[in-house]
Amino acid sequence: MKNVYQLLALAIAMPSALDVWSQPQPEGREMGYAVSLAQDNDFPAAIAKAQAACMATIHISTPWRSLRPDAATWDAAVLADLDLINLYFQGIGVKVELQLQVVNTVVDEMPADLTGLPYDDPMVISTMLETLDTLFAHLPDVELAAFNISNESDALWGTNATRYTQFAGFLQAVKPHAKALYGANHNGDTLSVGTTFTSGGLTDPATVTLCQITNSAADHISATYYGIQNDFTVKPPGEVITDLDQLVALHPGTQPIRLAEIGYPTGAICASNEELQRQFVEATFTAWDQHTDRIKYMGWFATTDLDSAVVDSLGAYYGLTAPVFLDYLRTLGLRTFTGAGTDKPAYTTLLCELQARGFCSAACTQGLVETTRPSVMIAPNPAGDRITFYSQGMAWAQRHIMIVNAVGQIVYTGTTDANGDMDVRGLAPGYYAATIGEATQPVVNVVRFVRQ
Repeated sequence: MKNVYQLLALAIAMPSALDVWSQPQPEGREMGYAVSLAQDNDFPAAIAKAQAACMATIHISTPWRSLRPDAATWDAAVLADLDLINLYFQGIGVKVELQLQVVNTVVDEMPADLTGLPYDDPMVISTMLETLDTLFAHLPDVELAAFNISNESDALWGTNATRYTQFAGFLQAVKPHAKALYGANHNGDTLSVGTTFTSGGLTDPATVTLCQITNSAADHISATYYGIQNDFTVKPPGEVITDLDQLVALHPGTQPIRLAEIGYPTGAICASNEELQRQFVEATFTAWDQHTDRIKYMGWFATTDLDSAVVDSLGAYYGLTAPVFLDYLRTLGLRTFTGAGTDKPAYTTLLCELQARGFCSAACTQGLVETTRPSVMIAPNPAGDRITFYSQGMAWAQRHIMIVNAVGQIVYTGTTDANGDMDVRGLAPGYYAATIGEATQPVVNVVRFVRQ
């Protein structure tokens, strides 16, 4: 969650844009994304690309140990990130698919002083209940599409039946508290709580019944699905159809199935390319059409390829540094990384598939258009009592301005005059970022300045 979401302090969107940004979804279906940044680190542009592809929900995760290194310690930076998430996403009408990682794939993310204790140990449960109190206190406004506790735990637990059973007890103990806290913040709204397993764990004969033990305590079934073999080379794109058929067949009943992450790499080391990824997008929607009664959410991972340096750090984190694994992580994006990023064919095809099913206002032809925003400047900078916004070709009458301080707090909302002038005598000395509302597009310009 760090690195990307700390940029929210410089990219707070306008509350008045909510009706523009909100993305209607067909009944029974919801689109989400893990939003990643291109090389230019332009967060508003990355959000705009996801919104153009009908993003109703954003996937955000944080390790439990990052939030709470031990039972007596909280990470202030992570708590600040949560405050920004709450402010930003409720402001643009985007829900959050939130994941608190007790396990993250093969990594134990329990607070250090809890490591090794059974998941259903009273101390583990009481520490999680306290964690939930703080978590929901920092997220009072944002709407959660779902809340998943732990991620791909089957990769760590393997066939250890005790771990699955312990976690079922843990989930039964903490789920009511999470639901009550969320309901208190949202006028009694219901929160769906679960845990995320890999699609392989949910369908492997050796682990399917073990996952079912844990999921018996969940409101929904959450899965990650990537179109890859065990060696991280890709499967034929069409296999997603039979794989999702199998997932639904092995988990009968009424629990909604949420694909928390779904993706397909384009890297050559993974024996893939951009055309195979494009075909995978087509096949995925074909599979979804066949199971709309059960599969309610699909979260694409990720919007943009990852920076190689980030990938190297993730490889070290997971203890997997084989070139094929790093190539898999690096090339999962629907867009490229370099510069401002460019659309891969899969992104354009995704828009076409969304349009065909009546998602928001997605349109095939729009997927090929890269839009740019006029550059905005402020003078004087550092500022005294007044500032003036400048941009070639931009009219300033009634232009909406929001100013946030260095910790992401909104300190001003209003408009400029017809010349782009503003009185800033009410701002304390310090660093600020101003977002400038575009007149015709749901994007923002961000400009930074100092108040002396």
